[in-house]
Amino acid sequence: MSKINLETFDLTQLPIAEDDNFEFKSSDTSHNELKKKLSCAVSGFANSGGGCFVGGVDGNGNADKGLLLKIGRQDLRDWVDQIISQVEPVPKYDLKLIQDPSGRGTIQTDSAVLLVVIHESYFAPHMAPDNHYYIRAGAHTVQAKHFIVDAIWAKRHFSKPRLTHLFRLKPEKEQAIQLGIIALTEAPAVDVKITISPPPQMMKSYEKLFPLKLSLIDRHNPFFFDVATFFKAEEQFGKDIRLEVEYYDLSANRYIYETPIEVIGSLPPVTIRNDNPEKMVQTLEKIEKTLSGLRVSRESVVKPSLLLPKQSNSVFSSIEKLIPELLADMKNDLSEYPFIREFVILSNKWVYNSDPNNMVLSYYFEDHSYLRNKLRILENYGLIYEITYNDVARFVISEELAAYLTSDSQLE
Repeated sequence: MSKINLETFDLTQLPIAEDDNFEFKSSDTSHNELKKKLSCAVSGFANSGGGCFVGGVDGNGNADKGLLLKIGRQDLRDWVDQIISQVEPVPKYDLKLIQDPSGRGTIQTDSAVLLVVIHESYFAPHMAPDNHYYIRAGAHTVQAKHFIVDAIWAKRHFSKPRLTHLFRLKPEKEQAIQLGIIALTEAPAVDVKITISPPPQMMKSYEKLFPLKLSLIDRHNPFFFDVATFFKAEEQFGKDIRLEVEYYDLSANRYIYETPIEVIGSLPPVTIRNDNPEKMVQTLEKIEKTLSGLRVSRESVVKPSLLLPKQSNSVFSSIEKLIPELLADMKNDLSEYPFIREFVILSNKWVYNSDPNNMVLSYYFEDHSYLRNKLRILENYGLIYEITYNDVARFVISEELAAYLTSDSQLE
């Protein structure tokens, strides 16, 4: 509901009937019944976005004598406060006693119209003294069903502002590390104050700027600031650093987020290491030497010294009968890539990075059962030979086999 200004509110501003935001109770209501109705209404309004309980008026919002200013020996205000205090948790509320009817009915001299304004609550659900939860359903206060209560409990978690922190590499400038304060829920945090003690080394000269003051942090407006450089991050940021964030919600409830923070372990391992650039260069040089050695080994392997005998057509006919599917795949590949002679055998679950300057064909265990045994047949006839130099088995197709597979005389 829209906020009511109690200082200027009078009976002329009441609606002519109860609705979602207003509940009326007559002056003729007994004290026990009024106590029960008030406690249920407080629970219902607090669980439904706020509203007003008006005592001492008829069903049209006109004063019908008003409520006595004394309930026994107790002041009406104290009596109402005591009733509301039994609602758990107690919601935020305001009271006003109106003794001027402003043309809306009559109020006796020792009485007043009671106005109880229940604010929208971020701590719902609120339970009445009878151990039940209530909500507003149109112009009525009704007991909430279990699934409604569960939904209110879930909303309670997300309706409060919740802030936390994280470290990240600064976008577009990854040599800097930033500390960010971000929102975990949709509710905005206002009047935010950020304190870091002691401040990181690179912020010593800005110590007077703390606490940092921000008007708002929410899902769309996080706050990030530089706290260290990538190089020697742990040394620059320091140890035993504590972060404190004080903030408020829209109902002026105060929150504190306080935690020790450290930059080590807060970023991916690769990005937070303090590697000396000289060591990185040495490592790269070692990798280059290793790769060069592999290239030399490969060149020595792919140049076989043996001279393979030329096979007869009867041999190819026999092989066709033994491994027709594999030969068919090899024929298709060579028809598309007639100059390629090398191939590897893999599982389709592997990730294989081939040399872009030396294209090879690939055959998969999942496509050809007993693939290694079938290749052994070709090896026995000298039609392929193995040149493996790493963890992946690699072979070369002989020119005799390549000529047979690409010739028109191959058996179908």
